[in-house]
Amino acid sequence: MTNKHIYTILAEKPHLCQVNVGWATFDIKIVERLRSGKHNCWGLCDFDTYDIFLEKKMKDGPARETLLHEICHSLLEFCGMGEKEEAEKEQKICASNETLTITMSRAFMLFVRLNPQLAKELLL
Repeated sequence: MTNKHIYTILAEKPHLCQVNVGWATFDIKIVERLRSGKHNCWGLCDFDTYDIFLEKKMKDGPARETLLHEICHSLLEFCGMGEKEEAEKEQKICASNETLTITMSRAFMLFVRLNPQLAKELLL
């Protein structure tokens, strides 16, 4: 595993700051004082602008987890498991463990195949 912070890697390799999720390409943006509504947050996935925002003040481990978390939001949107107002409604998905596992494993395979260099840097 690398000792470099994921943000350092993204700064050194700016081509990795784009995430292709099949239906759109999201730009990764590292910002300060990130908010979702009235609340501070670590990450946001904006489906209108195709941006993934990450809070600048995170250690490497949480930053990697948050980036993958936001990528998962975009992948679930692709799989039909999201709505524009989902954050406000806290909509629950009713699916069996097997259905959800198949959906996420295929979505994750899509991410890795479309973004092999980012996947390598993020997950190793």
